[in-house]
Parts: sequence; C-alpha cells; structure tokens
Amino acid sequence: MQDSGINRYRDFVLKNRRSMNESMAKILFFCAFAGPAIALDRFLGYCDVSYSSCVLMSLALIILSFGQKILNRYFPLSLWTVFWGLVGFMGVLTFMCTAKVGVYITYALVPMVSLFYCEKKIYLISVALNYVMILVSNVLVSDFRSLVRSDFHEPLDWFIAVMGGYTIESIAIGMAGYYLCNRISNHFRSIYTSNIVLDQKYRDEEHKDRVTRAITSLYQCVYVVDLKNDTYEVVQRDPFVSDVVRDEDNLATNIERAVFALVETKDKLQMLEFLDLKTLPARLDQQSLIFAECQGKLHGRVQLSFILVERDEEGRPASVVFTLRQVA
Repeated sequence: MQDSGINRYRDFVLKNRRSMNESMAKILFFCAFAGPAIALDRFLGYCDVSYSSCVLMSLALIILSFGQKILNRYFPLSLWTVFWGLVGFMGVLTFMCTAKVGVYITYALVPMVSLFYCEKKIYLISVALNYVMILVSNVLVSDFRSLVRSDFHEPLDWFIAVMGGYTIESIAIGMAGYYLCNRISNHFRSIYTSNIVLDQKYRDEEHKDRVTRAITSLYQCVYVVDLKNDTYEVVQRDPFVSDVVRDEDNLATNIERAVFALVETKDKLQMLEFLDLKTLPARLDQQSLIFAECQGKLHGRVQLSFILVERDEEGRPASVVFTLRQVA
C-alpha cells in the first residue's frame, strides 16, 4: 500500500512538472512585455537603457517562451525542459544587468517559480544557479555601478559590499524556500498516501456492503429497530410486503402488517405475542437471538427472529434486527 502511495505521488509530481512547464512558458511570454515598458521609461527620460536592449530582452523572452512550449510538447518530463525556462530567464536577467537595467526583486523570481515544481532537487539547483547568476551579473556591472557611487573607490569594494548583502539574502530565501518546498512535498505525499488508505477502506466497505446485500436477499423482511426511540430502518423488504405496509404507521403496526401479509390467520395470535415490542427487552435479557416459526400463507413455513445488536449503559436491549423469511 505504501509503494502504491509513493507511485501515485510520483505520478502527481510528473504531471505537475508538465503543468508547471506550461505555466513557465506563459510567465516568460508575460515578462516579454518588460521590454516595451523599459522602452517607455527610456522615452520618458527616466533611464538610459538602449532601445535595442529592450528589443533584445523581449525577443529573447519570446523565444524562450515558444521554446518552452515546444520542449514541453515533446519532452514534458525532461529536466532539460524545466531548466530551459529557468536558466534562460536567468540569462535574460544577466543581460538586463549589463544593459544597465536595475534588477533587484526580480532576482527572486526563479527560485520562487521553481518552488512550485514541488521537487526539492529542482528548487536547490535553481537556488544555486540563481546565486551564480547574481554573482556573474554583479561582476559584469561592477565597473559601471562603482562609478555612480561616491562611497566606493574601487569596483571590487562595491562588488564585495553588494554580494555580501545578496549572499545573506540568498541564504535566507534559500533556507525558507527549502522549508516550504519540504512542507509542500510532504503535504502532497501524505494526501496521496491517505487516498490509498481511503480507497482501500472504500473497497472494503463496498465488499462488506455486497456481502450484506447478499445475505439480506435471503429474507423477505429485514428491519433495524431502535427500541429506545421506537424507530426503524428498512434494510430489505419484498415488493409483496411493501404493497401492504405503510411507512407512516408506527413501528409495531408496520411489523405486524408485514408479518400478517405472509402468515396464516390461525398463527396470528402466536405471532402477536412474539412481535410484542414491550416484552421484547425482557425476552432478550439473557440471550441475543429469539425466533419463532409459523405456517406461511403462500407456501411452506415462515420464521421470524429478533437479533440483538447492542445494549444501553444499563445492559438493556437498545437496538435489534427483525427478520422474516420463508424457511421451507
């Protein structure tokens, strides 16, 4: 059963990988609109990023998006498909940094997206590669960035200061994300393992139900009787009996109608004594089954029985099963 649960969870992970690849293609395509947005920023005079860089950014993201779709169509479960989008996006972020686009919060996008693959291996690789991407990006822009800061005299000073902050943030984000990824994975694994248990319980209950129906089909009437509340539940009742009883009648009347539909008139007095629910608790005080036989109307003999189901706190019968069947 445990192996089956693991297999189901693994199937879920692979299906989720395919679904996330589709989502990644959409994310890449949406991010392609960053190019026009930055170009507008340049047009309004708020940055000095070249228009050609904006075009290259959008073009690269569109190519990555369509590439992700094609790879996901033919190789949906391959890790190459997964990292095509993730690593490709890191490459675009690196290019954006060299094109003098200020990249800050977007650095966390790749680890965040990889988290939803629900695979620790993908997440950890993404976090490591993301840190390398931040490292390379800041090496490439250290000369430019240090010039616009009056508190740093050398590119190396700026690089060390900035990477110190990014390192602390990467470790914090990486550890928090790993904890979340572990929780998510364990949660889904427990769900699929629980589903196996529930499926097995359902099959067991279904089997018990089939056995119960097979046994009750031997009887013309089967009632579960609640003696405390004077109520009943019909488990089995022949159509012939159903034609002569009325469910709006009280319990005693309903049972009497069912019996008298099948029992000869000469035995009715004996049956009325047996069916007396007021004396039934006393008759079941020391035993769990009582029965009586009489001549049937249609053919053969009819057997009536009361079977004890449970007793109350004081030991008195609280629930019984009433059965009626033709025995010969």
